[in-house]
Amino acid sequence: MDAKKRGFKSSFLFPIVLIVFLAVYFLGPFRLCSVVSGSMEPNLPTWSLCVINVKVPYEELEVGDIVVYNRMRDGMRIIHRVKEITDEGIVTKGDANKTDDGVSVTAENLFGRYLFHIPKLGKLSKYLRSPAGIAVVCVLIVVLLFLPDGKKKANDPGQEPEPEQKAQDPEDE
Repeated sequence: MDAKKRGFKSSFLFPIVLIVFLAVYFLGPFRLCSVVSGSMEPNLPTWSLCVINVKVPYEELEVGDIVVYNRMRDGMRIIHRVKEITDEGIVTKGDANKTDDGVSVTAENLFGRYLFHIPKLGKLSKYLRSPAGIAVVCVLIVVLLFLPDGKKKANDPGQEPEPEQKAQDPEDE
């Protein structure tokens, strides 16, 4: 593969991967959620980054599931375990809490069901959503887009051209 094709391929690989990742994230059923309190300790440590399925039907939730919902009084997202399912809604409770939340989840305020978590990554997620974090990400993207691929081109000054290799006909030997 010649240098021009390699340069083209490497300079467009990062943006393509980024676009595919963002499309899957925003169009797919998964979202990220950070655990910011100890209410689910020790099963979900504080500052864990959780992957949530936001396309789960309300009717499929079961006792024991961990769900994320938007709290009615302030819209804050809460991640707690389903303790009971009633006609009025779902009763949840943090694993480390002494009392339940009462009926806290209905079809209208359900955000999604927990799938898995990565400990400590929630703190990084929080930073990346801050103004300083967004600026850092933007700078990194620009640097990666314009970073040279590290290989000198054949027409670069200071680099000698490679000697031409002649193909030999086996009959000439």
